Amino acid sequence: MKSISSPWRRPLQRFYWHSVLALTLFFVLGTLLLVLLVRGTLSGLDVRLALEVGGPVGLLVAALEVYVYPQLFARVRLVTRLGLGMLFYLAGFWLLLFLIRRIFGNAVDNTLVAALDAEGFQSWRALAIRPEGQAFVRLLTGYGILSLFTSLLYQLSNKIGRPALLRLFLGRYHHPVAEQRIFLFVDVKGSTALAEELGNERYSHLIRDFFFDMGAPIVAHRGEIYQYVGDEVVVTWEWQPGLQNARCVRCFFAMQEAINRRRDYYLRTYGAVPAFKAGLHGGPVMATQVGAVKTELVFHGDVLNTTARIEAKCNALNSRLLLSASLYEALSHPPEFRFLALGAFPLRGKAGTVALYSAEIQ
Repeated sequence: MKSISSPWRRPLQRFYWHSVLALTLFFVLGTLLLVLLVRGTLSGLDVRLALEVGGPVGLLVAALEVYVYPQLFARVRLVTRLGLGMLFYLAGFWLLLFLIRRIFGNAVDNTLVAALDAEGFQSWRALAIRPEGQAFVRLLTGYGILSLFTSLLYQLSNKIGRPALLRLFLGRYHHPVAEQRIFLFVDVKGSTALAEELGNERYSHLIRDFFFDMGAPIVAHRGEIYQYVGDEVVVTWEWQPGLQNARCVRCFFAMQEAINRRRDYYLRTYGAVPAFKAGLHGGPVMATQVGAVKTELVFHGDVLNTTARIEAKCNALNSRLLLSASLYEALSHPPEFRFLALGAFPLRGKAGTVALYSAEIQ
């Protein structure tokens, strides 16, 4: 992964570490499920086995998924990535078995092994001494399948976001749900001219780098990435978390700081530093899961249309960040920010006018 400059390094590292813990826990629970499917019952010894086996193996799989594979397989197709990943997993399993065999091979609790064998399930330490036969093949097969599911789960969480994935699993959005949310629409300025200057391929690389650099500030300010639309990223917060300490406003300027820190890289690589503008607004929306062929979490409501129109006014009003008066009134006003009332303006597609404020750092 690319190096992240402080102060975003710690929040992003915490985000990755939480991912590792979540995948490891998933693997431990998956181990218990495998035992339950094979034997039909669970005992206290099975829980111990799940921790002794699923814990180390799950940690290995999670570390590969979070820290290694994004660098190693960044430019390969998903099917190829999964296939190569499985080869790494199998090699890792063999190495782990070898190490545990070396560590525990001369100090196995024979009483535990006998008790486990009586329960009809080979212990990890027993297998560490005898990594062969049908039990070993079943172990590798079961963990191979479990690793595949873990990898697919992680890819899915990256696709729709971890909070959204959890809500979908819990069935929160099976029917439309009313929520109060804040949205931040961030758009690259002069993208058409930039694309013509760089060409499609280099411009695509620039946008990919730009979105990558946006990730750490968004995580640090507890935002959720709702959508990438062309050269635009849409960030959302639940109402109170987004208002707390003007987190939604701070996020924008943190994004600007992140790009400024990488200024030399962008100039060296693309000959240009991406400039961007943003609109902020919040209010009631409906959240629901839509689609049968391709399921997706979507938000419906006038709030999104209004936020998009606010962002579109940035050029005309010569502002980097515009926010609605209704959101301004709900925010705390930290002294490091300067808010300027610009007046009420008609927005395309809306019958009335919307009062706007610009925000800058003092």
